[in-house]
Amino acid sequence: MNESEELIIFSQIEIDDKISKYKGMKVSDLKESLAMPLKDNKASFVQLARKMMDITNSQFSLCDNRVDAVLKTVRLTGMETPAEAMSFMPVNFKEWSEALCWESSSLYRYFNKKILVLFIFQQYPNGQRVDDSEMTFLDAKVWKMSEYDLNHGLKEVWERVRYLINAEKLEITPVKQKNGKIINKNNLPSGQFNSLGHLRPGAINGDDKILLPNGQRIVKQRFWFNTQYVKEIIDL
Repeated sequence: MNESEELIIFSQIEIDDKISKYKGMKVSDLKESLAMPLKDNKASFVQLARKMMDITNSQFSLCDNRVDAVLKTVRLTGMETPAEAMSFMPVNFKEWSEALCWESSSLYRYFNKKILVLFIFQQYPNGQRVDDSEMTFLDAKVWKMSEYDLNHGLKEVWERVRYLINAEKLEITPVKQKNGKIINKNNLPSGQFNSLGHLRPGAINGDDKILLPNGQRIVKQRFWFNTQYVKEIIDL
């Protein structure tokens, strides 16, 4: 067992010590126990997880500052499948396209260094859809991306984006919807590109665009894990 694997184990033990008493509790009971407002929204799950951990930021340290951790939340459907993909950082197209090598890229450095702590909530505790306040907190899992995924699935997304930008192959096509609204489709890696991740808009609205190195303008994008990849991570 190498040092990285040991740190993951020790991090999981540290997390378990803090959250074991909350496992199996409903969100409403957790909020009451932790003296939180009962207001329900997507952000409240992150705030709830922070409260359980007694931290104020989603980026924090474990194992006496030897581990850089990032808190993420996962909500499961009745089929024990994540309800949605998992978002990460905005895509800096200039940095992605100009990086000298994969190992020097911000995407590689982030997932090579960070450990994720995933707080898992069940949307369908009894087989039926329930209100957010009735969801159940199941567990928290510590996870780090493997070398294989770093240098294959993740790298593939990065390489494809670089190719589209640097070879001027990126296609941005206006498409008129049934309601008359115009949206711009593109050929950036989608959820079907590979099993790990994809890009999708992460903008305030359709007018929130950035200028690409090749002169095109595109709605701001984020990197996301695919839903199925998140399911594999939590391994239920």
